[in-house]
Amino acid sequence: MLIVIRRRGAGQAIVVMALAMVAICGMLALAIDAGRLYFQRRLMQDAVDSGALAGAQSLVGTVANPNGQPNYALYYAMDDTLAVFNQNPANNDPNSSFYTAPVNRTVTDTQGGYTVTAVAPMGYSNKQVQVTVSYNATATFVQVLGFSQIAILATATAEAGTNAKTYALFAYTSGGSGNTIQNDQNGYAQVDDGQDGTDVCQASIEGLTVSNSKFHVPNPTQASLNINGDLTVNSASDNHSLFSFWRNPVNFGTGQDAKPDYLAPDTSLITTVVNPANKAKIAPGTSGLVNGVTITNSSTSKWVYVFTPGRYTSSIVIPAAGDNLNNSVYIFLNGVYYFTSGADMTITGGYVSNTSTGLPHFVGSPSIGASDLPPASDGTNGVEFIFDQGGTFSANNSDLPNDGSVFFVAPHFVPTGSTNIAFYISSTNGNNGVVWNEAFDASASNVPRFQVWGTVFDADPSGSMTLTGVALGPHNTSATDSNSSGQYAINGEFIGAFLQVNGGNVLGNSMGTPGCGTFTPGHPALLVQFNSKFAPAPGVNSYLVK
Repeated sequence: MLIVIRRRGAGQAIVVMALAMVAICGMLALAIDAGRLYFQRRLMQDAVDSGALAGAQSLVGTVANPNGQPNYALYYAMDDTLAVFNQNPANNDPNSSFYTAPVNRTVTDTQGGYTVTAVAPMGYSNKQVQVTVSYNATATFVQVLGFSQIAILATATAEAGTNAKTYALFAYTSGGSGNTIQNDQNGYAQVDDGQDGTDVCQASIEGLTVSNSKFHVPNPTQASLNINGDLTVNSASDNHSLFSFWRNPVNFGTGQDAKPDYLAPDTSLITTVVNPANKAKIAPGTSGLVNGVTITNSSTSKWVYVFTPGRYTSSIVIPAAGDNLNNSVYIFLNGVYYFTSGADMTITGGYVSNTSTGLPHFVGSPSIGASDLPPASDGTNGVEFIFDQGGTFSANNSDLPNDGSVFFVAPHFVPTGSTNIAFYISSTNGNNGVVWNEAFDASASNVPRFQVWGTVFDADPSGSMTLTGVALGPHNTSATDSNSSGQYAINGEFIGAFLQVNGGNVLGNSMGTPGCGTFTPGHPALLVQFNSKFAPAPGVNSYLVK
């Protein structure tokens, strides 16, 4: 009886082992096919990444093609994607109607079993390229399970960057009178490439100063405009008081640069309409909760007014009628402020900033401006002001003579658009006057402050921008909250079609001395200094966004 039981047990073990071997072989087959399909999917992802990046580079603006070349974007997206599979597109002519007049901006080609679809331009900015590839992979071992083919899909989206150059000062138009950058010669003033003159013997390749036409600094007997850095002037007339590292005459260069393709945030996402008359009011010695942010007014006399981000169809005026005093504090919570329907922003007094105190705030060594307020709900960790449909910005201290302060820090992160932009004049703004105007008066006092830590960019060739010197050099690289002197008015880039940069006759201004080894900075009004931490993503022609 025991022998029979053992024989039955042995037979059962053989059956179990046979079934287990089938399962094990099935799992091995799945593992082998899964591994092969994984590497196939990885190859396809590399292909669409390459194609999207290659295509997006053709959407970078140039002088000849400000909007890039979409037909070449489609061609290179297709060509570079198929090249990864050792294939070529059926149509190799980027100037054929296949690429120049595609239906819905979309082209499709199938080679070697790979079906590639490219779409360009796309996205809210029309600066993106999307590439998708599909492939039916033949299964090997898992065919016994009924799977003869497995569909694999990969997709990528890339966005055009901008010219790899970086600027301190750049006037991109070459039309009109040719005076694309003008200086009033009312006091010595300076633009710097971010090196504080230490590159006097060999100018840096960053923080360029470029006029696509000419500078208008004509009178050799009046104060000069000094450029510390590489200088390109395309016209040699009316530049008699233009200096480079306090040396004159300057060397003239040739060759025009394209307007940078800096992008504004997607304004269609900004739907909350804000009435500036409803700004929060915090009395002296009290605190208030505004959009989840606690603002404490530690003053015994000044009121604090708080603005919130959103869409503005009515103008912001500081100080406004009904505000307590012209020396009140005005705080802008971090986020994007979109001015449309002709809404303006006008400052004539007060202490204005996106910091908790309404005053300048610095971190690091060397010091840079910073906001100590939390990011907005969308992650924007600074302020960006966008002006569209005729809107303008202006700031002066006419209501608070010999005093007043404006201090704004741009975001290092925004959900869409270019980073590190504090002011963006939309390409559809359409105002042919002065769209951005800073005119602080520091001729009788060194107390006034105007500092923008971020880039000021006018994408609309219709208007002009004006910047006036406020602080006196040399540049103070160790600024503190209690000593914010010696700072440039704009720290980043100042770029527009036409630029007026005025000396401001700042109290105590004087020129420096030239020469490699003998250079001294002097005491000029500090206009613009290139700062890589506040320049919009320089040095990339395209980058992946998905």
